[in-house]
Amino acid sequence: MGKTTPAQAATRGESRRYYQVSNILMQRIEEGVYKLGELLPTEVELCEEFEISRYTVREALRRLIEAGLVTRRQGSGTQIIATQKYTNYAHTMRSLSELFEYASDTVISFDLIEERLPAPELARHFGDRAEESWLYMEGVRTDREGKRPICFTRVFIDTRFNGIVGELQSHGSAIYALIEDRYKINVDDVEQEIRALPITKAAAKKLDVPQREYAVQMVRRYVSSEGKLILVSISDHPSSRFSYTMHLRREGMKGSS
Repeated sequence: MGKTTPAQAATRGESRRYYQVSNILMQRIEEGVYKLGELLPTEVELCEEFEISRYTVREALRRLIEAGLVTRRQGSGTQIIATQKYTNYAHTMRSLSELFEYASDTVISFDLIEERLPAPELARHFGDRAEESWLYMEGVRTDREGKRPICFTRVFIDTRFNGIVGELQSHGSAIYALIEDRYKINVDDVEQEIRALPITKAAAKKLDVPQREYAVQMVRRYVSSEGKLILVSISDHPSSRFSYTMHLRREGMKGSS
């Protein structure tokens, strides 16, 4: 093995240093030393405090950006947008079976369950059933450890299936699958709509993000084999912590013989 040159040693030392600095800044954010919505100290101030170069400061801040803790805007400084370290939630789905796996790999805790009419702004998702009463639930979906909020979810279920309420927390899989198991029906079709819109006050609070952030809203309409709408779910994901992957394959074309 060749000897490490002074330049290589300096580079490695600088690399270790920005990891140390970023970890200190992350800890301060999580402990509330720097509060949500506030600006971090400037690059110059961080250089002076930690006795490091501006390059090292920028690399440390880059780690905070990748962790979803801060955002940087030229001329505006570095703003804190979350108080806990998050990784982007990558959402990949091609079939109902993958939707089932997604629900099994995450956990949702409902803190409100009641019967209600859909709000007027949601009516279009319910078609001719917009004026009917539905079983309504809302809560936060997290990873299985319960540490990372993924999305704020509202669910409307046909009141014929109210009997599943007591089994929701213990079933541990997709709600549509629980309805299928309990009531012996089949969900044959899921219509999905994705759009970006300002995050609601309720969702921002639940997900620990600034209210000025945008949400990626995913609406799913579950239709039974009889063609009846049985469930509507509306999930708001913080735009800074969400990505969606879709796989498309060209359909086979018949050639001439």
